[in-house]
Amino acid sequence: MKTRVHITVDTEFSIAGAFSDPVACKPVGAQAVYCRIEERSEGLGFLLDVLERHGQRATFFVEALNTHYFGDEPMGEIARRLDQKGQDVQLHLHPCWRYFRAPHWQSRLISDPPNDDVTRRDEDELVEMIQTGQAAFVRWGIPEPRVLRTGGLRANLAVYRAMRRCGLLLASNLGLAVYRPRESELQLYAGRHDILGVTEIPVTTFSDFSVAGRKHYKSLTITGTSWPETRTLLERARLAGLSDVVILTHPFEYVKHRDITYEALYRDRINRGRLERLCAFLAESPDFQIATLGQSEMAGEDEANPVLSVPVTLALGRMLVNRINHGFMRF
Repeated sequence: MKTRVHITVDTEFSIAGAFSDPVACKPVGAQAVYCRIEERSEGLGFLLDVLERHGQRATFFVEALNTHYFGDEPMGEIARRLDQKGQDVQLHLHPCWRYFRAPHWQSRLISDPPNDDVTRRDEDELVEMIQTGQAAFVRWGIPEPRVLRTGGLRANLAVYRAMRRCGLLLASNLGLAVYRPRESELQLYAGRHDILGVTEIPVTTFSDFSVAGRKHYKSLTITGTSWPETRTLLERARLAGLSDVVILTHPFEYVKHRDITYEALYRDRINRGRLERLCAFLAESPDFQIATLGQSEMAGEDEANPVLSVPVTLALGRMLVNRINHGFMRF
């Protein structure tokens, strides 16, 4: 069987400093996703162009709690566009947006600051958040979601209990290099696993070097992983017998921006090249196939949980390239 590769796209708006300076800053909506330069979408538009050119689909985790600030649009328009283009649209939740439910939220900032951590919510509140997201999908007129990804890749066992209560039985909530849960059951680096009746397919996490015998971990992303590293990880996942590899990206990774307003943008040539090479490789490879999480089946027995690795030489090369790329706005 081919190894399934899931390109997952967290599609979300930006708080853009509104919690730190509510007078001068306002959240940024569609521009944080489309990333338009001279009326051309260099974020979401670029992503869709690459996928369509190679005949591929990705899983777009569309953030739904921003409706507390923006209303049903403009994210509804984005979700419908993705659905109409045949992409896989699933549910993403950043609880910080719930802060805007209070009519005078600005006055609460000092005494009761917002947070974006689902692990600080109890199970009933998590159920309410999930149901709010599900209801948004209904109002947007697109199929109800089957898969959840929590904001910041944060999760605990209460998240999975809440998911089961809401009928969501597939998840991609974990990325151990981004956030490491306390529970041993959630220390999952790769593959697919049953957690309280929910199938978790985590963002693939790997080791890129060790210091004094301690491994350093990274989760597999477009912006944080070079193409040679990604190809090595795909090949090693294949050798390890993993059924699934999950890659994380965002529309805004394909541009560089000088500030939080998303106005002065430049194309990010490095990240664009990484996505292009990945999609071209998958289109030609007999051992891998692009898959979507929304079409995934429930897990049977838990898979192995290997920690894949890349040679330190590749990691050093990526660090150098990323430093140069981030240091030169127009590079």
